Amino acid sequence: MKLKLSILLIVLCSILVTAFGQKETPKTTTKTKTKTEAKTVKPKTIGAKPSAVKMPTVKKILAKYVQAIGGRKANGKIKNRMVKGSAEIPAAGIKGTFEYYTAAPDKSLSKIMLAGIGEIIEGFDGTTAWSINPIQGNRDKQGEELAQTKITYNFYRELNLDKLYPKMELKGMEKLGDKDVYVIVATPENLPPETFYFDAKSGLLLRQDIIVISPEGKLPTKTFFEDIREVDGVKIPFKIRSVLPQFEIIATTTEVKNNIAIQDNKFTKPKS
Repeated sequence: MKLKLSILLIVLCSILVTAFGQKETPKTTTKTKTKTEAKTVKPKTIGAKPSAVKMPTVKKILAKYVQAIGGRKANGKIKNRMVKGSAEIPAAGIKGTFEYYTAAPDKSLSKIMLAGIGEIIEGFDGTTAWSINPIQGNRDKQGEELAQTKITYNFYRELNLDKLYPKMELKGMEKLGDKDVYVIVATPENLPPETFYFDAKSGLLLRQDIIVISPEGKLPTKTFFEDIREVDGVKIPFKIRSVLPQFEIIATTTEVKNNIAIQDNKFTKPKS
């Protein structure tokens, strides 16, 4: 869920870039950075190369991650999920709420309500990815944007990272705040590479860097996964921060329900 919800936030950010991207980034953004962000902009490498110290393989790091989020059995029991919470863009003074529905194998629907902007809807029925919002209008995703959506909304994505990314390379270890993390660069087919930061101790994913494909171009984004809790035997972050050059958006989850009744037509693009 963490990766899929983070992309939802980044999509929101890409939409807001259209509305606020021409404005100068508020000076308060730099002053209010947390210690974690300040330290991880240019983290120090503990091992310049994986071969310099005894490092685990990518396979072992991913296996530890799967166990850290509850294991394959617990995750496999979940067939769909509903998440609700609040969203905030502090630098712009914007607040709102979100609802997110996802179902196996690869369906999703998100709704974000923002004060002063309106409702933003993103959907994927397994084939067609579509968007409805008051800034960009109604549209279907094509090309690289559609390809990225297909990879992102694989319901069991967290269990199958090695299958979704043909190339995964361990770059070494870095400091993320006070934690040691393994840094893996993952390259999907015909899309920009992504970088994952896994806690060396717990195995959990703490940060993801991605180039988001959007109508406004390619948006570099850092996403931090925090306040990780267990729900039905599976661990998920209840706080997600996505940071773009223009601003930061924070999503705080207030409700999570698994294996609820969701009709397939919920993910179907509405007729014009």
